[in-house]
Amino acid sequence: MKVTSNFVKRLHLDPKYGLLNASSAQLVLEFFRLLDCKGTGGIDDIQFAAFLSTSTDLSKSQIYKIFDIFDLDRSGSCEFDEFYLLVCILVAINDNKAKHFLYRHWRTCFELLDEDGSKAVSREEFETLGFLFGFSRAAVKRIYDEFDVSGNQELDYNEFRLFVFAAIDAQEDLERRARSKALKKKHGKPRLLMARLTRSGAENSAAVI
Repeated sequence: MKVTSNFVKRLHLDPKYGLLNASSAQLVLEFFRLLDCKGTGGIDDIQFAAFLSTSTDLSKSQIYKIFDIFDLDRSGSCEFDEFYLLVCILVAINDNKAKHFLYRHWRTCFELLDEDGSKAVSREEFETLGFLFGFSRAAVKRIYDEFDVSGNQELDYNEFRLFVFAAIDAQEDLERRARSKALKKKHGKPRLLMARLTRSGAENSAAVI
C-alpha cells in the first residue's frame, strides 16, 4: 500500500511513544472535523472512502473492508479515536515503520485484526488486513506455519505476541543489511577508482621507462 496524501506525509510519529504528538493530533482533529461536515462526531463509509481513496492507492473493496474493521463499536461510523488510529498507521506506513508500530501497539493491533471478537486472529482475518502492516498473503502463510502452535489456523494473544517480536527482529535485520550494503556500495566506488588510478599510473610509468 502506498500513501499519497501530502497531509499524511507531513506527519511523523513520536519516536519514543510511536504516536502523534499533541500538535499533530490537533491537526488530525481539525482535519477530521472538516470531513465530518454534518457535525455528528463521526464520518460514514462514504466520507471514510473519500479520505482513503485520495490518501492511498487502495482499491474500493479494500477501503470498505478497512471501514468495517475500524468501525470498532459497530456504530456505522468512524469516530475520531478510530480515525486517529488509522492516521497513525498511515503515517507509520509512509515512514516505513509499520512493523515498528505493530510492535509498540501489538494489543491494539490484535484487537483491530480480530474482526469477529473471538480473542484470536484467524488466517483469513490476517490475510484481509495484513497489507496494512506490510505483509503479503505469502508472508501470512509463513507466519501461520511458524507461529500457529496449536495448529488451528488462528493466533491467540501469546502466539500473536511471539510473531510480532519475531517480525520486528526480522525487519531490523533487513534494515541493518540494507544499511551495510549501502555503505559498502558508497565506499566501494572510491576504492575501486583509486585502484584503477594506481594501476593506470603504474602502466604509464612502465611505458615511460
